[in-house]
Amino acid sequence: MFANQDTPGRLATLIDAIPEGAVLRGVFAGLLTSTVILIALDFRALLKRDDGLSLHETKTDPVEMARPKEGDHVRPYLPRTMPVAPDGGRRLALPGYSKPPESKVMKEAMVFKFGEKGRASAVGLIKPGTAKAFERFLAKNKGKIKRITLHSPGGSVPDALEMAREIRKRKLTTHVPNDGYCASSCPLVFAGGTKRLAGAKAWIGVHRVYTLKSAIGTLQEGMAAAQQISARCQNFLIEMEVSPRVWIHAMTTPKERLYVFTPKELTEFKLATKVSKV
Repeated sequence: MFANQDTPGRLATLIDAIPEGAVLRGVFAGLLTSTVILIALDFRALLKRDDGLSLHETKTDPVEMARPKEGDHVRPYLPRTMPVAPDGGRRLALPGYSKPPESKVMKEAMVFKFGEKGRASAVGLIKPGTAKAFERFLAKNKGKIKRITLHSPGGSVPDALEMAREIRKRKLTTHVPNDGYCASSCPLVFAGGTKRLAGAKAWIGVHRVYTLKSAIGTLQEGMAAAQQISARCQNFLIEMEVSPRVWIHAMTTPKERLYVFTPKELTEFKLATKVSKV
């Protein structure tokens, strides 16, 4: 997930806001300190690239990988394609789609489609301006949409947060189906739902915030921007009554990797309110 430079946040306020006791606050404070160093290393790597995408940036064919399990969560981050598990094909079902979309949609700007029974889909990359497009889509279908199904590699964190707040304001349900991919900043959108439904075989994961080369100035400015947006995300999840442990996993996972949650963790961390077989 990438951040814009103008994102506000205060780390001290963030730590004080964590409700799970002094021990967790201490752990989180230590992680924030170590993350400064990690962000600096990420930043130096980004200066050598045109963007912050992973090694899979030119690949659009689906990538086969094993599903996460206890003690084995980290997988490559796929910003322009999608994972396919070896235990079965793609059972992906999205409102407004007669069949699963091609993998290449992941590198394209997010599109919104209205399906049946109050269900809509949000598919593709979250770019700057996606939140405004989402708001226009909801306004156009005012009162008709009850549930948003997500299939996205993430993208702009500020836009993801705006989308999530719009979802919460309208009291919508969010959904990531089996074989759906909700990565990077997409779980922030997911967290906005008053009800958050996940398939037991959904790919939902997070990693450390980074800043695109085009959005940064000096090393210090890039580090500050990434820290600020990370604090903002943590505060948001606490506000949504999601466990801070979700963002601890994000902060400790490199930007080119993804910490994928197991069904047990999704409910334990309160990221999903229900995990089912569909």
